Amino acid sequence: MLPRALWARQRLLRPGDRASCPDNLEKGYGTFAVSHNDRVNSRAEDVARVSSRSLVEAWMSRVDDETVLSDLTIPGTHDSAAFTYAWPFVQTQQMDILQQLNAGIRYFDLRCGIRDDIVEMVHGRAFLGLTLSIVLDTMYLWLMAHKSEGLIVQIKQDRSPEQSTVHFAQAIWRCLAKNPERWRTANTTPCLGELRGRIQLLRRFAGPALHAFGIDVTQWQDNPSRPFTIFTWHEVRITIQDHYSFPNPEALPSLVSKKGGDVAELLDRAATDPDAGHWYMNFASAYEFNFYYQLTPREIALGGWSLFTWEPGMNVRLRNYVHDLKRKRRLGIIAMDFPDSGAEDLIEVLVRTNLGPKKKPRLCWMLMVETIALLLLACLVTTGSLLYLGR
Repeated sequence: MLPRALWARQRLLRPGDRASCPDNLEKGYGTFAVSHNDRVNSRAEDVARVSSRSLVEAWMSRVDDETVLSDLTIPGTHDSAAFTYAWPFVQTQQMDILQQLNAGIRYFDLRCGIRDDIVEMVHGRAFLGLTLSIVLDTMYLWLMAHKSEGLIVQIKQDRSPEQSTVHFAQAIWRCLAKNPERWRTANTTPCLGELRGRIQLLRRFAGPALHAFGIDVTQWQDNPSRPFTIFTWHEVRITIQDHYSFPNPEALPSLVSKKGGDVAELLDRAATDPDAGHWYMNFASAYEFNFYYQLTPREIALGGWSLFTWEPGMNVRLRNYVHDLKRKRRLGIIAMDFPDSGAEDLIEVLVRTNLGPKKKPRLCWMLMVETIALLLLACLVTTGSLLYLGR
């Protein structure tokens, strides 16, 4: 096993990581004295934090096996491997792959390129110092410890090969063939029970004879202003919103407002579509780079200052929008930048839309009508009986 994979396994299985450190080790700078109320509040916060972490880390264990994957709300990350360098227009994530998995992320957007016959993670022209094999080894080890969970991985060829003798598709196949039992490369939509402990491939790269190699999303459009729908050869339908850059210069308030409208529109479509087999993929990511404005993915996700006013970013807007729904409903895959920041419980709020009973207003009205009808019938029977006895 590769050294980096061994490191990932140690991090996965070692209990004493930073998440388990007592809060007082990080916060107790000024004094050792802690009041009783502080202890009570700290314990309550610890319990809530542990409860939230246990929910998101294995949230698919609470979903029925028969549920088709397209009928879920699935938290995801955009450019999932762009966490290695803090370059403003390259970094899109703060959490590494293991942290994303533990936080409840189940969709991963992996952008790749080949250099010296090795598949490396990239973001545009930037190499991220990470290979696809290392990323996949981390996922395999995590799935060994979380057998109830299933993942969706989209692999995209994001740059031309460099100093390589193999085709991109062939290089990907070699990586996946090392652990074939962990992959579902069928081109149809699976039920969750079929995917537990495995990874569904979304293929965003071309190659010879690949009709049966993953769900084909090679018809993906680049930066369309409106959502578009991909129809595969095997009756899979995927509607996608990926409007990440606007044609005219936009200040931060205007940009997040317009991008928020794009995201909200597809959320509503997904929530109201009765077809459980129809996939929805909604990207909350964007950036702005021109002479007038230079807005990084972090600013758009978390928010920033605009003319002495703080402008909330996409993450808190998305969190509040979904939280206000207050009931179980399918929202599809939501791919985000920095989903652990800007709104602390964003991922948990998304996960909770998969849990609990669905409200059925029409059924409630029918029950009310039936109850009233039964009461009227009972009154008529009672009145008739009294009249008969009065005779």
